[in-house]
Amino acid sequence: MATIESLDRCVNEAIADERRRVRRLRQAHPEVKHRITDYAAVVVACGYRRSCSTFSGYSASPIGYNYSDKIRQRLEALAPIGDKRPGCKNTVGACAEPHAADKVMKTFPGCKMNELQFSDAYRPRTVRRIRNCQNCKDTFPEVL
Repeated sequence: MATIESLDRCVNEAIADERRRVRRLRQAHPEVKHRITDYAAVVVACGYRRSCSTFSGYSASPIGYNYSDKIRQRLEALAPIGDKRPGCKNTVGACAEPHAADKVMKTFPGCKMNELQFSDAYRPRTVRRIRNCQNCKDTFPEVL
C-alpha cells in the first residue's frame, strides 16, 4: 500500500533529481544564460493504494504525450488536451498530476481512479508547496 511516507520520499527524490539535472545542465553550458524555466514548474508523486509503488510526475507539455485511456478520457471531458479552459489558468494535461497518475495507470491497468493517492505538489526550484489547480481537482475529484 502506498503510504504518505512513501509518497513524500518519492516526491523528495524527484525534487532532488530535478535540481541535479538543472545543476548538470548549467555546469555543462556555463556560457548560456540560464532561466528559472530550466526547472519543471511542478513535481508530484502518485501511488496505487493496493501497491507499494509510487511514481513521480513533472508538469510538461501534453502535446504528443500518449495518456492511458482512463486519464485521457478524464482530461478530454474538461477540454481538448493542450487547450486552456475557463476557470483554470493551466493547460489541460500539462500538470504533474496527470503525468504521475498516467504512470500508475500504465503500470497497474486494473487501477481505478479512486485508488490513486497523491503527494502534495511542489515547485522544485523553491521547494514550495503548490495548490492543485481546478483542472486537476476536476480530473481527480475522488482523491484531490
